[in-house]
Amino acid sequence: MKKAESAIDDMKGVNPSADITALKLDLSSFKSVRQFADELKARESAVDILINNAGIYQCPEWETIDGFEMQFGTNHLGPFLLTLTLLPLLKSAPVARIVNVASGYHEIGKIHFDNINLKNGTYDPEKAYCQSKLAMVLCTREMARRLGTESNVKCYALNPGVIKTDLQRHQNYSQTMMNMMFLTPEMGAQTTLYCALDEKLDNESGFYYDFR
Repeated sequence: MKKAESAIDDMKGVNPSADITALKLDLSSFKSVRQFADELKARESAVDILINNAGIYQCPEWETIDGFEMQFGTNHLGPFLLTLTLLPLLKSAPVARIVNVASGYHEIGKIHFDNINLKNGTYDPEKAYCQSKLAMVLCTREMARRLGTESNVKCYALNPGVIKTDLQRHQNYSQTMMNMMFLTPEMGAQTTLYCALDEKLDNESGFYYDFR
């Protein structure tokens, strides 16, 4: 919440009249997701844009409080529950967008239906991350199909590129390499903003967009 409040201060420094509120949300906890959704429903009658962006990258073998593999639980199951819970508010907006920030790693991912939590010595940080991001892309496609072409809610998945943030905290990347090869957060946000705001995408849904 301290980071959120700091971000609000930064945004109000650019636009002092901006009306911004930060609400606590832990996507690795179903209880937290439901509490967040309840609080948002009490505040708002509609949601125009939902961007599912928070996540975790190639962490050690951990479990969420609900007993799921941490990357699958945080990157996919938490946002999936949040999206379904907020769907009535999204449908209440004139036009709404669900934007799922995935990764190019989904291309080498596989959904391990027989061992979704990668138990019994099969856990690998990269394998778990790729599975979670593939799940996001597939979910985006299927949600668009189920909502239908006439729905006011459109769905988008995207690869923002490799961005210099705290996401890599479980990896041993050098600062020199990150400075040379990684996108800045401002550049890394552009594909997300494109999917969230560009009017050219008004009639598209269920597709995947890449920063390249």
